[in-house]
Amino acid sequence: MADVTNILHDEELNDEQLMNYLEGNLADEERHAIELQMLEDNFTNDAVEGLENLSNKAQLSTYVEQLNYQLQKAIAIKKQRKAKRKLADNQWLIISICVVLAICVLGYYMLHLKRLI
Repeated sequence: MADVTNILHDEELNDEQLMNYLEGNLADEERHAIELQMLEDNFTNDAVEGLENLSNKAQLSTYVEQLNYQLQKAIAIKKQRKAKRKLADNQWLIISICVVLAICVLGYYMLHLKRLI
């Protein structure tokens, strides 16, 4: 049974292998292994097709750096928003608990005073 928590494959292609495949600098066995992996894994197939459609392959590392920077920036922004939201939720939770407790205490005293009268 496949591990559903592991979304990355153990035999994942690295950047160097992909570039060598696209440039045709691989032996037939390595090329065949990559093509088999492309048949088995849609993600790898899409990655290779996208790289084949890239017009300026010399700037690929620049594109990768820009994408990684943008991804890290987006993740950092989401983490900040989540942290802010978490603090706000705790504050309202504490306030609502205090209000409910105050209502319960007031209700108890009101009922208790009616019995005394």
